[in-house]
Amino acid sequence: MDRKEAKIKGQDLEPLVRIGKKGIDENMIEEIERHLEDKELIKIKILRNNPIQDIGKIVDMLEEKTNGKVIEIRGKTVLVAAEEDSL
Repeated sequence: MDRKEAKIKGQDLEPLVRIGKKGIDENMIEEIERHLEDKELIKIKILRNNPIQDIGKIVDMLEEKTNGKVIEIRGKTVLVAAEEDSL
């Protein structure tokens, strides 16, 4: 699946993970990892009460701490592909 196909497929996905006031802690990383193992593409919603409001920092943390690659950012929603499937 190329990047364009992933973006199109991602439009129909509902967010599986919501990052809220606890931020990106170890439990959140484990949850994201589980979803990425089960699915090739997941959507993550960043809630307003998240302590880190800079979406760029959040994206960097997601890519650094998980086996995922961010495919697309739309507002406070991030589309992530499993590393072996990412482009």
